[in-house]
Amino acid sequence: MRFGVIAALMLGVAIPALALAHGTSRIIGNPKAGKPLFVSTCGVCHTLKAAGTVGNVGPNLDKVAPLTEPVIIKAITNGGATVMTKAAAAKYTTQMVPYKGALTTEQINNIAAYLYVSTHKP
Repeated sequence: MRFGVIAALMLGVAIPALALAHGTSRIIGNPKAGKPLFVSTCGVCHTLKAAGTVGNVGPNLDKVAPLTEPVIIKAITNGGATVMTKAAAAKYTTQMVPYKGALTTEQINNIAAYLYVSTHKP
């Protein structure tokens, strides 16, 4: 698995179900609903140009290798270090907390869809 983390991004327009390069036939969540959740929940720690966020506690999501939507969902649900190597996780003084229980499955899926769409060029 490639280095990457989230927490977790759309271009501000409605996007229909997309054929994804990683074998998934469509986006799992709703990117439009995920953008404000990303900004308020993830943007404090993560930079993402599409969202206008400049957090610097966690990885700059514009610079990590493109992640699949399931990997993003796993990172949000179980914590960012669950999708990183131990060496990569050790580069950060804090670790992203798991959002399972703090966010609903639908909210997590929506954030993941937004991040996925924002970091993958059609």
